[in-house]
Amino acid sequence: MRRLAALAAGICLAACATTPGAPAQDSRAYADFLIGRVANARSDHAAAADRYFAALARNPGDETLAEGALLASLASGDVERSRRAARMATGDDASAYAHMVRAADALIAQRYSQADAELQHAQGTAAEELLARMIANWANAGEGRSGDIAADLAPLASIRPYGGLFAYQQAMVLDFAGQQTEALAAYDVAARGGLWLPTGVARHADLLLRTGARDQAVALLGAEGNAANPALVAMLEQVSAGRPGTMERLTPARGAASAVYGMSAIFRQEHDTTNSLAALTLALMLDPTFDGARLALAQQQSELGHIDLARRALGEIHASSPYAASARVLEAWMVFDSGDKDGGIALARTIAETGDLRARRTLADMYRGSSRFAEAEPLYTELIAAQPNEWRSYFSRGAARERLGRWPEAEADFQHALQLAPEQPDVLNYLGYSWVDRGERLQEGLAMIRRAADIRPMSGAIIDSLGWAYYRLGDYAQAVDWLEAAVRLEPADPTLNDHLGDAYWRMGRRIEARFQWQRAMTLEPDDAEPIRLKVENGLPDVPQPQSANR
Repeated sequence: MRRLAALAAGICLAACATTPGAPAQDSRAYADFLIGRVANARSDHAAAADRYFAALARNPGDETLAEGALLASLASGDVERSRRAARMATGDDASAYAHMVRAADALIAQRYSQADAELQHAQGTAAEELLARMIANWANAGEGRSGDIAADLAPLASIRPYGGLFAYQQAMVLDFAGQQTEALAAYDVAARGGLWLPTGVARHADLLLRTGARDQAVALLGAEGNAANPALVAMLEQVSAGRPGTMERLTPARGAASAVYGMSAIFRQEHDTTNSLAALTLALMLDPTFDGARLALAQQQSELGHIDLARRALGEIHASSPYAASARVLEAWMVFDSGDKDGGIALARTIAETGDLRARRTLADMYRGSSRFAEAEPLYTELIAAQPNEWRSYFSRGAARERLGRWPEAEADFQHALQLAPEQPDVLNYLGYSWVDRGERLQEGLAMIRRAADIRPMSGAIIDSLGWAYYRLGDYAQAVDWLEAAVRLEPADPTLNDHLGDAYWRMGRRIEARFQWQRAMTLEPDDAEPIRLKVENGLPDVPQPQSANR
């Protein structure tokens, strides 16, 4: 237990996964290795795997190449290639991931002692060793040692951000062991642990149903936030209709899949992309029916620009899956984000005709993202009628109404969104900036933007709003400081660079101002003409600044 706590609490998990060293230098194999290594560094994991396997074909016994192929295959979501590489990485210095992949196969085959033996040798980064320990817990549970594992996990529930995951794992281990009363108590602790784990919520609801607490199960599944997960929505519909929930029986393999899925979410929060992707692939090895992990894998691959890998994952989600509509929505976003906005909107409209709320929200968001605000606004109104406590719909409708020139209605929407989510930085930023920009409620608006920046200090857009608010108030020195910080966070944003140029000009830094405007023009702004005129003519004389104490 002390080892697990040390891994979780004492070591930063944001370190990259272990990177293989150089192989024996057959010239062609070495070239493939180098290209693969560069591709991995650029997060082009599928290309890296191709190169590593090409090198392995010439040097089939090379452990370094096998390890490179393994990590690249895991990060690209290729289960079978990962297994193949793990079978070749069997030396004394085999990576933690090689042991985890072999342990996953042993766990599926219910060879729990073999899985545990593999994981005893899993040594690597703190992230890798913690992941291995989470899988080993379930190998031990399969061996009949659930009590020991649950006792080890109990004290870790307070460790952030992992406490919620440890608590859910403790509850699931107790449930697997048949200790239902203790499991329910542990689930209650997990629900307060600060980590939303849909598989944990589903297992909690399933246990409530099995113990006759149907009303509690309905309340749990219907709790705020759970509507974001299609499987929980489907389970709620079944239970509310008097039908049993459709949870597969809990097994050590499924328990381990839930654990590594939770770890993937934590890795992603810490911007550890490689370990996050590898954990999702491990989850799919352990539970091939785990469409929640499959959708998360597709989402991350699409964010990396790996559209083919994302579509491969989406293609494995069956039409009967609760995640099928979400998969189609993601496909629509990929089309939209590729530049084919009309194609994305057409696909989203087709999905929305089924009545799926996520698809209707997607369609509304796409209309808003295409400046088709008049078409977006009534869709948000429909979403508010269906989900009156969802802050996003009020916020999005407010943004559409503001762009349509309907400020009083927009302001009311933003304020309602804040009532539902008082600490939501996007709402604080938008409403606060709107007030400052309009010369209304200046002190309150500036305080809102400051609060948004405190909550999300790494958001270039929010830091830009704070700087631009100071600019609008005539405090150009403060404006420059904040706008420079915003550009450091998002150097390729044309609006941020344009704003910084304006602030430089007001401070008398004319050369820097023109440089910043010229840079903004190279970043393809929506409207370059006003920026071009500033490069030629500068800014007009400054208007009388407004007071923040107004």
